[in-house]
Amino acid sequence: MLKEELLCQSNELASEQFDKIIEILKDIQKTFRTKFNECAKKYGYTAPQLAVIVHLYKMPGITLHELSEHMMLTKSTVSGIVDRLAKQGVVVREIPENNRRTVKLSIDENFKKNNDIINMKKSFMAHMISDKVKNMDPEKVQKIIYGLEEFGLLLKDEESQ
Repeated sequence: MLKEELLCQSNELASEQFDKIIEILKDIQKTFRTKFNECAKKYGYTAPQLAVIVHLYKMPGITLHELSEHMMLTKSTVSGIVDRLAKQGVVVREIPENNRRTVKLSIDENFKKNNDIINMKKSFMAHMISDKVKNMDPEKVQKIIYGLEEFGLLLKDEESQ
């Protein structure tokens, strides 16, 4: 009876811990989304539009399919975002001569000249992470990094089984 009781308590604890981890991850995701929306709005874009701009800046010539995979969004969702940005003169679609069935996406050169895309991304990252981390105890930051790495490894181990 004692063994079954311990097992039941262990299962309850694991369930509570699972629920807490999911709650924390949801809170972090919500905070990131809110802060990214604020950053994007500052530049006159939606968060998904700014994400497309940053992706295309880092990976010029990427296809719509590749972009949707990188952003983990459906192709139709990304296509709509790209359409709006193309109408605004931000994104350029190019059809290569050697393969007329593909469309390569990149940032318009005039847009690049008139906008500091690196700064757009940095302002979000600085506001979200850098400014907070640099004011923390380095040991505490290291513990956070270690915990996140361990959790990531734990999840990867689960995938391989």
